[in-house]
Amino acid sequence: MSESPEMVLAYWSEHRAQLRQSESQRAVMTNYILLITTAVSGFIVQQNLKPATITLSLLIAFIGLYGAVAAAKYHERAEYHLFQARALTRVLIELEALGDHSEVLADARQIHRTKYPRMNRLRLHKLWTGLHGAIAVYGVVLTVVTLARAGS
Repeated sequence: MSESPEMVLAYWSEHRAQLRQSESQRAVMTNYILLITTAVSGFIVQQNLKPATITLSLLIAFIGLYGAVAAAKYHERAEYHLFQARALTRVLIELEALGDHSEVLADARQIHRTKYPRMNRLRLHKLWTGLHGAIAVYGVVLTVVTLARAGS
C-alpha cells in the first residue's frame, strides 16, 4: 500500500508541531528557572548572605545545572523532529506532492549566511544552555561568597 501525500503531510505537520512544542517547553522552563533564581537570590541578599542561606545558593546551582541539561535535551528533541520533517519533505517531493525547491532554498540560505556571517555560526541552543550554565556558576559563586563571609 502506497502512502498518500495527505498522510505524509499529516505526519510532517505532527513533527513540526512537536518541534515547536519542544522550543516552547524550553522557553517556559527557562522563565521558571529565572524567576526562581531571582526570588531566591533576593531572599539570600535580604538575609545578608548568612550561612543558613548556603542551601539556597546550592539550590540555585542545582536548578542552573538542571536547566542546562534540560535545555540540551529539548534541543535534541527539536532536532529529532526537524530531521524527521526534513525526511518527510523529501518523501513529499518523491510523491510529487511538493515541488523540489532545493536550489531556491539553498540560494536563500546563502544570502542569509552572507548577511549574518557571525550570527549564523552562533547556535541558539548554545546560548540557552550557556544561560543555564551561568546560573549554575552564579549559584556556586554565591555559595563560595557566603562561606567566605562566614569564615571571616
